[in-house]
Amino acid sequence: MNIYFTDVCFITNDVLRLRSFYETLFECKSEGDEIHSFVHVPGFGIAIYSKQKAADENPSIDYTSPGNDCFYIGFNCDDADAEHSRIIKLGIGNPSTPATWPWGAKSFNLHNPDGNMIVIRSWPKEEK
Repeated sequence: MNIYFTDVCFITNDVLRLRSFYETLFECKSEGDEIHSFVHVPGFGIAIYSKQKAADENPSIDYTSPGNDCFYIGFNCDDADAEHSRIIKLGIGNPSTPATWPWGAKSFNLHNPDGNMIVIRSWPKEEK
């Protein structure tokens, strides 16, 4: 198969606001403008596209529903507690308190400015 996952795309009313959120969250660079931007997260990409432009180009699609918690974008990290502390200091996303789950992952969630959920998790270190 020659298909592989590369990115997700958020369709939003404010491309530059969402782009700034992800640049801050991931301490990374992006490119683009108020119509379309692409955030270069290590190992992943986040495309952000203007809701008005998308509606103009695809009038048969309903772009009026807001972000919700029926899906999330998950990211792994080395230490969920450390990332939680860093994000709290940044003052973005209103992160939840980290929790350890029965399957061993420790995670917390936060929301981007459009209300879409992001989960950041770490896994237990293997003992050597």
